[in-house]
Amino acid sequence: MFPLTATPLHFLCEATTPLQLEESAYRAGSNLRGALGNVMQRAYCAGDRRDPAHAATCPVCWLLAANERPGQERRGYALRPPGGDGDVSGDVSGDVPPERLYRAGERFEFGLTLFGETLRFLPYFILAVPEMGRIGVGAGRGKFALKQVSAVDPLIADPLQGTGERQCLLAEGDSLVHTPTLAITHERIQQAAARLAGQLPVNGRLQFRFVTPMRLIFDKHILKTPEFAIFFARLLERVDDLEKQFGDREWRRPMEEVQMLQGLATQVRLIDSQTHWADVFSGSTRTGNRTPMGGFVGTAVYSAPAEVWRTLLPWLVWGQLAQVGKDVVKGNGIFRIVDC
Repeated sequence: MFPLTATPLHFLCEATTPLQLEESAYRAGSNLRGALGNVMQRAYCAGDRRDPAHAATCPVCWLLAANERPGQERRGYALRPPGGDGDVSGDVSGDVPPERLYRAGERFEFGLTLFGETLRFLPYFILAVPEMGRIGVGAGRGKFALKQVSAVDPLIADPLQGTGERQCLLAEGDSLVHTPTLAITHERIQQAAARLAGQLPVNGRLQFRFVTPMRLIFDKHILKTPEFAIFFARLLERVDDLEKQFGDREWRRPMEEVQMLQGLATQVRLIDSQTHWADVFSGSTRTGNRTPMGGFVGTAVYSAPAEVWRTLLPWLVWGQLAQVGKDVVKGNGIFRIVDC
């Protein structure tokens, strides 16, 4: 049994001043991740991040920095920006969606999914978010207040639409944080995949919506089209790496199973693509540099025999939780199976 667990969290916030998540809805995750990292480093990281001895024991460095394999390590969390559980753009015809301005008193919600042992650092995240709101995020440093934190099981009610059971961890007006009990296990993933398999259309076609930029690298090049085999290979690689770093580190997927799954993925055909490239950049206030984090967004229709989908569906459900590709800690790589 695949031993990774995931704990999706939702943070309900209320703007206390006009709050603008700058440039576009696709940058919202980058705004939030940058503010989160800055607050945690100032509040909890007292040493030199470049010192290996400090980085080995500092929880913030463990969460935010690449220590052992720079450029290769996974982070133990993924961020879902406001709107990330649905269609950010509202249309897939071409333009990047406009920036979102929240007026004072308006509420919004963003998500963090914690994987495996990263859950032990939940208090750091919960304590950092109110400080993010006090300092401000986005253009003009709009401020907000944290109102509620919930753990969510998005698979109970509808594994496609992302609605499900919630457990309140921090109630509005309260200071007591409860321990979440809604961690997603592979057994829960299999149950959701079985329900999806029972809804497979007779023509074997499934529609995917790439909600936030899907940035995939293949043969050292950026993938500009939603080729399923490459997308699935990166998905499987991601969930396996998350398990190796944050789950039961003794577990390893047999190479024969990897080859079998990737072979099945080559049988999935792209029937129709209504995607476009969202050219997005992430800026650093510390260095002044701008880093590209764009990817394709929109919808794609794929076709495969039912037995192929049944085998791949558990991993596709995992992918909806884990997100796929580059910059998932900034909100990239969210996709949904929207038609089954």
